[in-house]
Amino acid sequence: VTEMAEESAVRVCVRVRPLIASCGNGSVYNNLSPLLTDRVFTADETTSQLYNDIAKPLVVSTVEGYNGTIFAYGQTSSGKTFTMMGSERTPGVIPLAVEDVFQTIKNKEFLLRVSYMEIYNETVTDLLVDSWKRKPLEVREQINPVCSPGGQAQ
Repeated sequence: VTEMAEESAVRVCVRVRPLIASCGNGSVYNNLSPLLTDRVFTADETTSQLYNDIAKPLVVSTVEGYNGTIFAYGQTSSGKTFTMMGSERTPGVIPLAVEDVFQTIKNKEFLLRVSYMEIYNETVTDLLVDSWKRKPLEVREQINPVCSPGGQAQ
């Protein structure tokens, strides 16, 4: 890993979903450059292992006051939702993070802000809103609203 990557606050990992039997022998692991990723999780490794290695340190630092983002990216059916949400038997990154946060702040007064968004086909959606009320979020290119000469926000 390069010196620049060691100093970065960004960590990159790749999780490889189980291969379809007719699609190869697992050689995909050998083609992932160690210069591009901090860690490759094979299909045999659990979401809990991924969470403990990659996400948990970020969750701990957010409770200490640092901003943190966990960003799942990949093509359709690559396992993003399973990794992030999991199932009843196998909790994903989000349920594991929520459990850790609430265990950490138990018996303390704490302000916690969380966003859970999906970006799909250039549309940003807030996934914490009930699905029947969900609508695309407006993307703004300016920090402050534009005000009319009378001082009213437009």
